[in-house]
Amino acid sequence: MEPFSVMAGVVTTIALPKVLEKASEKIGEKIGEAAVEKSSETVQLLRKTVQNRLQAAGTAGLLRRAEDKPTEQNIQVLEGELVSQMEEDKEFAAQLEELIQQIQSQSPTLQVVLDTVRIKGSARIGNIEQVSEGGETEQVIGRNLGVEGDFEMGNVTQRIQER
Repeated sequence: MEPFSVMAGVVTTIALPKVLEKASEKIGEKIGEAAVEKSSETVQLLRKTVQNRLQAAGTAGLLRRAEDKPTEQNIQVLEGELVSQMEEDKEFAAQLEELIQQIQSQSPTLQVVLDTVRIKGSARIGNIEQVSEGGETEQVIGRNLGVEGDFEMGNVTQRIQER
């Protein structure tokens, strides 16, 4: 898949409020309100940028249709138009890429080690070190463990390393 197609897919997913609604709920569970608000502002700027571009090209109805009825076909048509617009205008493509990178940098990171593990005999796990490189991060070790026997784990270290 060519880079513009990938970016158009990301833009479409982020720009469509109905698709975003459920994603925002999940994000909201993971990070603080300030981070959600900041990310939400950037998402709105991305949507407005796409809307303005499509309006100038006379294809704003594609965005409206995809938002009102986000079927696979409507989303693919919108993505196709975005690919065309990005191929015609590299500056527009660069602007979208920058906004996507901002959204990604504002999104939380979730690191999970040993999630939903069931141990019925004996288990021995060595030392665990979990390192995140800055940003909003939630680190979890040993969530939903079910142990019916002997369980031994070495030292556990969790840290956030600034970039």
